[in-house]
Amino acid sequence: MPQPTLLQSLVIALIQVILVVILIFVIVPLTIFAERKVLGHLQQRLGSTRIAGTLTGLSGFLNRWMWRMGKVPVLSYWRGLPGLAGDVLKMILKEDVRPAKADRFVFFIAPALSFVAAVVVFGAISFAPGTLFTLPAWVPLVGGLPVAGAIADINVGLLWILGFASVGVYGILLAGWASNSKYPLLGGLRSAAQIVSYEVPLTLSLLVPVLLSGSLSFGELSRRMAVETGYAAILPQMVGFLLYLTCGFAETNRTPFDMPEAENELVAGFHTEYSGMKFGFFYLAEYINMAVVSAIAAGFFLGGPWLLPFGLQGLWIPESVPFLGQPNVLFFLAKVVFLLFVYIWVRGTIPRYRYDQIMSVGWKYLIPLTLINLALAAGIRYFA
Repeated sequence: MPQPTLLQSLVIALIQVILVVILIFVIVPLTIFAERKVLGHLQQRLGSTRIAGTLTGLSGFLNRWMWRMGKVPVLSYWRGLPGLAGDVLKMILKEDVRPAKADRFVFFIAPALSFVAAVVVFGAISFAPGTLFTLPAWVPLVGGLPVAGAIADINVGLLWILGFASVGVYGILLAGWASNSKYPLLGGLRSAAQIVSYEVPLTLSLLVPVLLSGSLSFGELSRRMAVETGYAAILPQMVGFLLYLTCGFAETNRTPFDMPEAENELVAGFHTEYSGMKFGFFYLAEYINMAVVSAIAAGFFLGGPWLLPFGLQGLWIPESVPFLGQPNVLFFLAKVVFLLFVYIWVRGTIPRYRYDQIMSVGWKYLIPLTLINLALAAGIRYFA
């Protein structure tokens, strides 16, 4: 197959970016909707587990239609969807209010910084090795050309991911400072201290698969961890996964580490003074970061697009086995969805920690445990 021209490469890259953006804006609303449903069932209450709105007008028509859908087992899950659609419409149409003494430019740029930093991370995430699909022949200019499973599976992909993921904290800190209000400022300072504290054990936990695989490329690391590691590497992978997932909760400011926006202490935290789509950008950034953390965990520890986690794929299922022995983007997405469900499950189960407890867990327990696990992985790499 001839090499694509520069223009064709740019068009294919644009198609990949559009597909990733579409995937983000499909996963995020579905995660928010699923969170409402799951929490409603966990707390045994009505609301999004049934229907929402009035019995007259368009809302009433939608409610009656959704109620009839509930008679079908699969369709009953979508009850309560009008409530989510109404909240999205309200957020889009809501007036954009700015405090009188706020720093106008920084107040405007902070939510955009958090949102863009979260989206850009997806550029180095590999959803599947090699070609994801081939464009149909009737597509102008790029018909018949392959589309790769990653926008840019660069050889230092982990550095790209960690670098841009760290930029998001600046958006939160700037939002707290620019609001010129005490509660957002406290939320921003809490966020900076928490994220800086937990980035150390998070990075150390990610060094375990890097050390075992010998690669920083997301796609290559995922492949080696899935099919080339032995039984000796299973234990540090499992421990590293649990440590990474714990740090991921803190990095995304999710329960039980949601101190920057503790509602009963700081009103709404760093985004107290934000409304409309500025608040929406922070809201989207939080759920996109959840998807990023889940995608990294799926790729580095759970086998990525291969079926089995922790290196069991190469030990138990040979590549000659059809479907189960081959990488599939559906396996990768299923693992991401499962980890997003874990996020929701933990929110409905575990209460929030105190601030001193969060700092104590990070510095006294997680960092020593990640160092011990890293030393174990180094010993396995050297001897086994």
